[in-house]
Amino acid sequence: MDGLTDYEAGYLVGGAPRAALVVLVTLVTDGRLEVAYNRQRVKVARTGSKYPIEAAALELVPDSGLGVAEFLADLAASPAVADLEKALRAKGQLRFLRWFSPTYRELTERPGTGVRRVAVLGVPGIADDRLRDVLGQPRPPMPRINPMLPVRDNTFDGSIAPSEGTWTAGT
Repeated sequence: MDGLTDYEAGYLVGGAPRAALVVLVTLVTDGRLEVAYNRQRVKVARTGSKYPIEAAALELVPDSGLGVAEFLADLAASPAVADLEKALRAKGQLRFLRWFSPTYRELTERPGTGVRRVAVLGVPGIADDRLRDVLGQPRPPMPRINPMLPVRDNTFDGSIAPSEGTWTAGT
């Protein structure tokens, strides 16, 4: 396809979010990122990258890990993905009406296999069932607790201190 990488094909078909998805699937497939499926978080398993966008993606993840949705959003907004856009414009592939591009039409008619299929089809193109479920049905974000507001305990009247008449051992 005119020398396009999978990341460039993803950007051409689906923009920055699709390119970020392709990076995630590539890194998980290669074993460089581990996914905690129940918590929907990614963590770096090993470093090393062939493309600058892979290096940028691995740098985004702290030691404690990062939520999958947050990882995809941060990567899509990163300068490395903006460089993909510049590379596609330099190759003459990114046009205002991209669906008239012969490369775009060829990609959508024959999506291919593996990561190229993810680049063209998005989440439905992911072969790994568990990863497809995580990305297709994300969990709602965890609530953030404001440390400045007191947390009520579970006493009957909802006060912070134990209420009168509450039995405690040793008194």
